[in-house]
Amino acid sequence: MQPFDPTKTLEGLTGLRADDPDVAKTPLIEWIIRSWKKPLCDLSDDEIGRLVVQRDGFPYVLDLVWPKLENDPLFDGGYYPGDVLSSLIRCDPQVWAARPNYQARLDTLYQQALGRNPEENDAFRDSFDLLNRGTAIS
Repeated sequence: MQPFDPTKTLEGLTGLRADDPDVAKTPLIEWIIRSWKKPLCDLSDDEIGRLVVQRDGFPYVLDLVWPKLENDPLFDGGYYPGDVLSSLIRCDPQVWAARPNYQARLDTLYQQALGRNPEENDAFRDSFDLLNRGTAIS
């Protein structure tokens, strides 16, 4: 894993140019484009969460979200508690090609999230339809 400069934007790191956010067709697209134009170190938790849930800005966004998940597997990123982790668990395996060490930690984070108080992890469990079925991912 190569370190990257967090003062750079996703545009700068990838070499891809995002469109003009002022002409975006939807508010979500506008938010994503604005996030691409911001230095990574200036992205809010909500912006990071939105990029993860939309599966955008990988692998760089993974480096931003991972410490947050290690600190709190139910990190919400502006969504329900655990939605960010739930989204990552559902990612296509190719997402992890550049960050296999993160993929190796997914099950541990999943188990930590499940081990939290049910009042804290209901949304997470619900995202996997586990409220009435136990704890295994099928």
